[in-house]
Amino acid sequence: MKKVVIKMSMNGQNSRMCCFGPQSSQSKAFRVVGSLPGVQSMAVLGEDDNMIEVTGDRFDAVKLTILLRKNVGFAEIVTVSEIDEKESERENKPVIWSYINGVPHREFAHVMDPYPYYSEPSCSIM
Repeated sequence: MKKVVIKMSMNGQNSRMCCFGPQSSQSKAFRVVGSLPGVQSMAVLGEDDNMIEVTGDRFDAVKLTILLRKNVGFAEIVTVSEIDEKESERENKPVIWSYINGVPHREFAHVMDPYPYYSEPSCSIM
């Protein structure tokens, strides 16, 4: 797993499209980064929120930077580093879900024959 930090200019103009509302450069950057396969998480860093930290397995940092330059504006790679599996295992602890109403139970229904069979014949003459 790798972690890439990309510095961008987030103070660009808001684009106005006819169908969609105005979009900030930060939302455009998140849309571009999120569309890549292999990206697991994104975060905004820096004092001016001008850096994006991307973590994942199968994405190319250079292609990501080129896409950000085309769609958003200025972008440059600050760092590329590998994340240890031990660190990622510590971060991903299993979630324990509790039952709100306790353990679910099963209800049993007793089914009876509506026309029971009697050993005595219905006709008393025979």
